Amino acid sequence: MNKKTRSILLMLFSAFTFSSMQIIVKLLPDIPLMEKVFFRNFISLVISYIILKKNNLSYFGNKENRKYLFLRYLFGFTGIVLFFYATTQMLAADAAILNKLSPVFVIILAHCFLKEKVNKTKIIVLIISILGSLLVIKPQFNSSMLPAAAGFVSAVLSGAAYVFITKIGTNESIYTTVFYFSLLSSLSCIPFFAVNFVIPNLYELFMLISLGILAAFGQIALTSAYNGCEASEVSIYDYSNIIFSSLLGYLFLSEIPDIFSIMGGFLILSASVILYIQTKKNRN
Repeated sequence: MNKKTRSILLMLFSAFTFSSMQIIVKLLPDIPLMEKVFFRNFISLVISYIILKKNNLSYFGNKENRKYLFLRYLFGFTGIVLFFYATTQMLAADAAILNKLSPVFVIILAHCFLKEKVNKTKIIVLIISILGSLLVIKPQFNSSMLPAAAGFVSAVLSGAAYVFITKIGTNESIYTTVFYFSLLSSLSCIPFFAVNFVIPNLYELFMLISLGILAAFGQIALTSAYNGCEASEVSIYDYSNIIFSSLLGYLFLSEIPDIFSIMGGFLILSASVILYIQTKKNRN
């Protein structure tokens, strides 16, 4: 098996694990939101700690990179909280579609923070993606729009987190970044336990641990996919997450996206394909 094929399979596996994680979030209606977010991060914290200790690597990174590590945590953690909230209130497929807007916002934020150029193709991609998101959100300007708005904002924040990951680059170990993020995210959840904490039964505990394991292995698979091949070669396969979320949502939750969500998802996927082709062309 060559490196590209291996990276594609890892990306598909990552997309499937994150979709499965979404379904578990929805299958635990009695567990508070922040408790789910805690388990999503705590398992990754344990795994990254073991790897860092075994390889004698830094837990908190170099001093000059800590502000970027903190900003990655701040935007990433808030994005996860909003994404989990959107997932519990919307169809899994709709939440997944909105979450996949994050690469589009990377274009805008990378232009602002990293001074990357925005060409005509990227502007077209932005317009198509925003139109697609409006079809999924279906603005009604009332409280029913809150989950969709949360999903949209989570994509913006995820995009910001990816920009700071890019800024950190190879200056820090992947596991240092994961540990820093997972530690602060786990600690940020604990104050909420004083307000709302549910002692899980055996089934719920099993599902929460599974949630954390899926998140950890999904992140490892995603990172390995990008390390084994150029991002432009494999990033498009991450959008299979929309298909997996749709299928799993239908199988486990009997969820069926409406025609507007399907059209919106098609537009967002089309925009991503255009960006993918453009990126490949620029690299050749």
